[in-house]
Amino acid sequence: MQKKATALEGLYIVEDFITETEEQELIRAIDSRIWCGNGVACVEKSFCNFQVIHRNITDIGPLPTFTEFIIKRFKQQKIIDFEDEPNMCIINEYEAGQGIMPHTDAATIFGPIILSLSLLSSCLMKFTHSSNPETQFLIVLPPRSLLIMTKSSRYDYKHSISKDIIEWFDRGENGEKQEIIRSRRVSLTFRTVRNPEVDVVINS
Repeated sequence: MQKKATALEGLYIVEDFITETEEQELIRAIDSRIWCGNGVACVEKSFCNFQVIHRNITDIGPLPTFTEFIIKRFKQQKIIDFEDEPNMCIINEYEAGQGIMPHTDAATIFGPIILSLSLLSSCLMKFTHSSNPETQFLIVLPPRSLLIMTKSSRYDYKHSISKDIIEWFDRGENGEKQEIIRSRRVSLTFRTVRNPEVDVVINS
């Protein structure tokens, strides 16, 4: 298990951070809970240890027990060096044709490191410089990979995922392109909330 640097400062990826068996166990644990959204009120959050009320983060509680081995692995593998453990996890489901609008996670609320674990489907994540939109990076997120956002990738860029069902990326081998056919994707994003009383827009 190796943390690989990308061409973008502060952006790393760890492929196969979890095993296929662990991935399936996580999906079973997640799907045994009630998803909010699509008309289902987010009153009791199965996956998120926070509540969003008038754009405030309140009621920080313990992370779901099925994420404990992931936090433990962060420490064992020395994936990152930070004083405070993540105290927030948000789990999102993306069906084919769904994506993420460009955004930067609120710097006044969340700590300097964002960790995102991808399950089930590959996709491309685009990083676009906030003040120079022509500066962009495309990163492949394979199933079971861990994305680590720090430094410039964390603060200077907006990240997004397209709604395209079929995506192509350059493998860097004689100009060869590789196809990604999007299907259901589940992501677990871990953050450290600095101040739960300050207004924030939740993006992930």
